[in-house]
Amino acid sequence: MRLATNLAAALTASFLILATSPAALASTHETTADLAEQSRMLAPRATKAYLMVQQGINPETGRRLLAESVSRLDQNLAALRSAKLDDTAHAKLSAVETRWSSVRARLTAAPDATGAKALYDDTEALQTATQHLAMAINSTGSEDARRLTLPARMRLLSQRIGMFYLYRDSGLMTPNAPTMELSYARSEFSANLVRIRRNDALPADTRRAVEALNQVWSDYDGAAGKPGTPGELKKNAPAVMEMSEQVLGATEKLVVSLLGPARP
Repeated sequence: MRLATNLAAALTASFLILATSPAALASTHETTADLAEQSRMLAPRATKAYLMVQQGINPETGRRLLAESVSRLDQNLAALRSAKLDDTAHAKLSAVETRWSSVRARLTAAPDATGAKALYDDTEALQTATQHLAMAINSTGSEDARRLTLPARMRLLSQRIGMFYLYRDSGLMTPNAPTMELSYARSEFSANLVRIRRNDALPADTRRAVEALNQVWSDYDGAAGKPGTPGELKKNAPAVMEMSEQVLGATEKLVVSLLGPARP
């Protein structure tokens, strides 16, 4: 019960940051670019929540997270549709919307093994489409706008880790592929965090956000990568899901600190 309560609190905190972060943005272009990047993260987050429900891991919290993630992705795509995009970005957005239509149908159906297995590839395709959209938007922006690329990638990775942790012991496939993807995501997150911590030019509020992220990342990395029997992995899953939301919230705060006006 305590883990379920903590997960609900972590979910609420991270989602409040997701919902309010655009107000802190420095420019219309950065708002648009971050909506695309945030949508990219919401794809594995929604699938992670779907798997929580399907596997019986804090299912009520999983249902709430799933509904909120789907709603937020709907809102982001609607905002992007009304944004000032060039022809290339509009074409990429149309591709995202096509992918999202089929993924959304699976996510909003009753979770089952068939849907979970299909979402493994479908989620990857949606992430790729949103990546291409973000790249198209960023290609017309200033160099400053691209400072978000690394932390936005880490935001995505935080949810890929949680998703692949659940796929690893799902019984839907051999564990080799999700185990490899989990390892890649953890390694890349760690490497990116090291790169950011070495940047001495960051303003003070961003440095504080980086150190706060570093503190919660260590536990998440260790828990997600800890080997164990299928039973042990499932037993530890609620704690790992809680940590995934904590790391997402900390990563989102880092993004917000970069989007807002720089302070010494």
